[in-house]
Amino acid sequence: MSEPEKTDVLLVGAGIMSATLSALLRLVEPDWSMTLVERLGGGAVESSDPWNNAGTGHSALCELNYTPARPDGSIDIAKAVNVNEQF
Repeated sequence: MSEPEKTDVLLVGAGIMSATLSALLRLVEPDWSMTLVERLGGGAVESSDPWNNAGTGHSALCELNYTPARPDGSIDIAKAVNVNEQF
């Protein structure tokens, strides 16, 4: 039996959320290894596909424009929480 592959992060699904999370993780942890698994034939072919996306909004949990950095380097989450509470 072969040794299982080791990875720091396993991303399940090749949609926009995995793409966004992997980009953010690469910025904060550039040395981490990442593995992406997808059961469909390609990336962004299910919910992230424009024809399948309802376009009804989101909870603002992963968009940096909703979480600006303060001058001291901390993150202001007030706007993200406000948007999130609407969904």
